[in-house]
Amino acid sequence: MCEGRRSFAELREAARAGELVEWLRGRLTPEQSRVLARMAPERVALARGRQARVRYEAGKTPHVASRLQDFFGMREGPKVAGGRVRVVLQLLAPNQRPVQVTTDLAGFWSRHYPRVRRELGRRYPRHAWPEDPLAGLKE
Repeated sequence: MCEGRRSFAELREAARAGELVEWLRGRLTPEQSRVLARMAPERVALARGRQARVRYEAGKTPHVASRLQDFFGMREGPKVAGGRVRVVLQLLAPNQRPVQVTTDLAGFWSRHYPRVRRELGRRYPRHAWPEDPLAGLKE
């Protein structure tokens, strides 16, 4: 990993570019790779077959950001670490700005979604905002 690097700054830049992760993955056994994928997946499944990239940062709970509509039909959000850690969800409006950040998707649907639905329905009338988000969107 350090070969050809002249400074710590170059090594840090390589790590930011993903080279460090790939270097480490290349040293795992197939079994270790399977465990890593199960415990800390790169992507998690959302409703309607969509997937979202999980972001891991030191000292923070893993999080994903995706459009609010991508969560319609989901009672609870995805989990990592073998189902022990809830992923922080950044629910985005159609303009890709967060309208809510939560680990409790069921609580969001029951307590906050009615207000958010009204606000977003006014701003984005061409998008579907179902009264029952757990029923999902009709194709």
